Amino acid sequence: MGTDDLRDLVERMSRRLDAQDAPSAEQSEVIERQAARIDELESRLRRDSRTSSRPPSSDPSWSKKRRRRKPASDKSQGAQPGHPGATRDLVDESEVDDVQDHRPSECSACGSDALLASDRRPTRQQVFEIPPRLIHVTEHRLHRALCTACGATTTTALPEGVTASPFGPRLSALTAALVGVFRLSRRETSRLLRDVIGVSMSPGTVSAIEERVSGALSSAHIEALGAVRTSQVAYVDETPWSRCGTLHWLWSGVCAHATVHRIDRRRSAKAMRKLIGRRYRGVLVTDRMGAYDQHPTERRQICWAHLERDFRALAEGPRGGRRFGKTAVGLAQAVMRAHRRFGEHQDRARMQRELRKTWDQLLSLLVRGADSNQRRVRGTSRHLLDRADALWTFADVPGVAPTNNTAERAVRKPVLWRRGSHGSQSERGLRFVERILTVTATLRQRGDNVFDYLTAATNAAVRGQPPPTLVALPITR
Repeated sequence: MGTDDLRDLVERMSRRLDAQDAPSAEQSEVIERQAARIDELESRLRRDSRTSSRPPSSDPSWSKKRRRRKPASDKSQGAQPGHPGATRDLVDESEVDDVQDHRPSECSACGSDALLASDRRPTRQQVFEIPPRLIHVTEHRLHRALCTACGATTTTALPEGVTASPFGPRLSALTAALVGVFRLSRRETSRLLRDVIGVSMSPGTVSAIEERVSGALSSAHIEALGAVRTSQVAYVDETPWSRCGTLHWLWSGVCAHATVHRIDRRRSAKAMRKLIGRRYRGVLVTDRMGAYDQHPTERRQICWAHLERDFRALAEGPRGGRRFGKTAVGLAQAVMRAHRRFGEHQDRARMQRELRKTWDQLLSLLVRGADSNQRRVRGTSRHLLDRADALWTFADVPGVAPTNNTAERAVRKPVLWRRGSHGSQSERGLRFVERILTVTATLRQRGDNVFDYLTAATNAAVRGQPPPTLVALPITR
């Protein structure tokens, strides 16, 4: 074999090897993509309430087992030794319906009946009981009279404050409260009224009473909206709602003096503006949803509890972002510790000094993360860098919390109602939900009686008057 033949053989072998290497490189690239995909899917399977928006009730059993639990306490269950007891206070004698005096008939020592009454301060035992008949029925008889002068017949009208409805303001308020406050279904409400109070009322009648009470609460709902729109600080969140199977969104806004709920078809900046107003000048505390970006960054606080959850999702997600996530979780927890200490010492300058180091570390981490080859790390870092001013508003503005827990608690009642009722079936049903929830939350926010207010509002509507003021304190800016 000559030199030329050897050269041709080497070239052929080289081409063959190159041809064999090309599929190997392509296969390696496919394997790398598939490994990254598997890593991403496994991280999704590991998500729970600590790393996503899922509720804790949806956490799988393995997720609960892997959490670090506090060591068991050596204390026994229930009240501890030395705990001050709680006794029921006696009501005033003016509120007692029946007084029964019980005197001894014979001596407990010798059995003699020669007893001298000398007890000026008897032991008082009050017993509370529901009377056999709770309902009070008033029959209005409208008589007719014939005029002897002209022959016309005149029928008397119902007294002022009495409507053609057979159900009075207190019963109407109770019916609406059973559905909207205590979340009974209309059918269960009908059964309770029949079995306990003795009133026969169909589920359709319950719905009609809801509409009547909803109309009585219309101006109260507008009043609560005004309180939120003129407040210094507002906490806002949203949760899904349904109308006849169509997705809607229930928006919740909380300020110092009121809590308002509003149902909208959209989850958008426009829907958010309908809640807080187009010219809201206060500080808005929210999560990172894009609709809230319409509000100026310098007057916004992004929730650190949501940030910690997002960072934890990175720490427990694909391998490339775990170091970033773990470091960010530690910084988020440092922020929360500094705020808890501020609650004890109330020295804002001291909190700001403590947060300065944390801010420098977080800024450096986000700058590095903005150039990461991991998509989620890069996206989170750039998103937070663009909204950096909204991370530290709580440190400078009094009355602003670093988390949106206030709004999160406000949407809990609507969420529980939605799960039991599966939403609303009509437009007036939506209005009843947002109004009764608004009135209930606002009254409980200041510790007032919900049933008394519903009764007063319903009674005022019967008389053609506005309901009592819902927001206790005047809102000034």
